[in-house]
Amino acid sequence: MTTITRTVRFRKDEAELIDQFLSKNPVLDFSTLARLSISRFIKNPDLQLEPVEIKTQKAKRRLLEPRQEQ
Repeated sequence: MTTITRTVRFRKDEAELIDQFLSKNPVLDFSTLARLSISRFIKNPDLQLEPVEIKTQKAKRRLLEPRQEQ
């Protein structure tokens, strides 16, 4: 099986949420989470795992707003 490495950049708040999620769901590592999430999102956006609570409205808006490319 051939694998391809891809790179993704996360803002600090996004990386912290990912770390929290992985600590609450130790059955997954980052690579597995990324592959599973992308595959499931493409095929079917319904994914039942333990969510991470976003504590502030500002953080919630930042995560949900479309990113503006520079």
